[in-house]
Amino acid sequence: MQKTPSDFQVVKTALNECFSFNGSLGRMLFFDFMLFGSLFYSLLELTEIPYLNILGWFCYFYIALCCYQKRCRDLNIKGTWIILITSLFFIIYALSHFLNIARTDILFSISKIIFLIYLGVYFYAQFMPGKKEKNPELISPLLKHPNIYFAVCVLIFALGLGILKNL
Repeated sequence: MQKTPSDFQVVKTALNECFSFNGSLGRMLFFDFMLFGSLFYSLLELTEIPYLNILGWFCYFYIALCCYQKRCRDLNIKGTWIILITSLFFIIYALSHFLNIARTDILFSISKIIFLIYLGVYFYAQFMPGKKEKNPELISPLLKHPNIYFAVCVLIFALGLGILKNL
């Protein structure tokens, strides 16, 4: 008799996969995990608790980093430029969004350009077919220590937020 996993175990496994930098992702799982990150952020943004939306945004960013690194392995590339563009998009968008930058400010204009570049990266990652020979050891030099990289990105955001708030 085969034992089926409980709903809790299925959700726990999916979340572990979502927040892990190991392995590779096909196109459908990439879309699913990115959608999960976006929905999680949207849910936290609906709450009225201060700074919870920023926490949700950085959870979404962490999920995106995991997804893009895994997707790059599926495409058999290191993906350093993809990780850089993704990081830049998430940091600049967070700064312009959470500071309520007016549409005429230069940061908003820069964020529109970065968004268009990021959109191209997303479509590339979403629609390029994966390679048959996947290299699970392939990793961007930026993500050799992913938690340190993520912490540096959060620090850059915090510094940018502090500097821009005081201008």
